[in-house]
Amino acid sequence: MSEGGPGGRARHGGPSRPSREADEPGRVEPASWLRGGAHRSPIEAVGVGIPARNEEARVDACVMSVLGAAARIEVPVAVVVAADRCTDGTVRRAQAAIDGLTDGANVTGVVLIGAHGSAGGARAAALDAALTLLPAAPESSWLATTDADTTVPEDWLQAHLQWAERGADGVAGLVDVDWAEWAVPLPELYAASLVAGGTGYGHGHVHGANLGLRGHRWVEVGGCGPAVVGEDHELWRRLRAVGARLHGIDDVRVRTSGRLDARAPLGFSHHLAKLCVSGPLLADGEFRSA
Repeated sequence: MSEGGPGGRARHGGPSRPSREADEPGRVEPASWLRGGAHRSPIEAVGVGIPARNEEARVDACVMSVLGAAARIEVPVAVVVAADRCTDGTVRRAQAAIDGLTDGANVTGVVLIGAHGSAGGARAAALDAALTLLPAAPESSWLATTDADTTVPEDWLQAHLQWAERGADGVAGLVDVDWAEWAVPLPELYAASLVAGGTGYGHGHVHGANLGLRGHRWVEVGGCGPAVVGEDHELWRRLRAVGARLHGIDDVRVRTSGRLDARAPLGFSHHLAKLCVSGPLLADGEFRSA
């Protein structure tokens, strides 16, 4: 668990660390741990940033799922897709999904076209733009991010805001994988790889596909940086360094693709590919999707 949640000492004069039992996967956190949010400004607007590179096959499903989650909360939401050096139909399909917004919806959407050259640069650009579009100060704003090959559940933003109300400065959620393409035991290998970091409240996993934080914390640490890969972990490290209250949450999960053709070097697809190498091979010596 990253420091600042149940795996570490509370910051800003909050309660001391709860008993060890509260860290166990599946255990409910004690209410006393979550009573530090009274002095936080209520969230008045939400920005969502989505980096995308050649995701024409999946980006529309991603955007539509985010818009569905946005429709479930009462505050204004700005959704920004940062298309990074795309050479396919990503921009067109993302814009088509945004254009499907009904008149009068409390949600706005923008597709930015850029040449950032990295997932970190695109994610930072999307979140920076989302924050500027919000009709609220950073102290009263929440930023969430996911990936263009990922879909979020309808209660995704609701869950994030509930953690904000409890005093969280940042939350890192878990990621499920769509294994529909696979006919090999990769799901079991992936599940085993999660054990060390835990799969319950207080887990230690950080994924850009399911991450959220207060807007003023994003400004305070200068965002996530333009790293080619690992910008999500870099953001978490920066937040931890300034004493932000960080929580590894297990109450809302997103679903990402199980592909191995990575858009970002050393990213999630690379992690899955490494699991393939470490696991039993197929008869012809290779892992392959069905």
